[in-house]
Amino acid sequence: MSNTGQKGITYLPDQGVYKVTVGWRGKVLTRYVRGNHPKDLPKAIRVRNEVEKKLNKPRTNEVVRSFGFAQGKAWKRRGKVIVKSSKRRR
Repeated sequence: MSNTGQKGITYLPDQGVYKVTVGWRGKVLTRYVRGNHPKDLPKAIRVRNEVEKKLNKPRTNEVVRSFGFAQGKAWKRRGKVIVKSSKRRR
């Protein structure tokens, strides 16, 4: 979850770096940008945009899903999906 207000960019204060994560069509690329918050946020945004261009991801601030791909494998939608919680209730 982003704490900078920018999609895919999280600032890690204990390490003094921005974590830039971009996922598209089953690939996830992560880059780390050293800098102070919020002074070096434009630098992290530039890195995010470069990574999106490298993956040929459309540039938008909206969440875009690459339907048909998961972990690099093509898949088809089926009927109802059941999601089970991994937490146990006591």
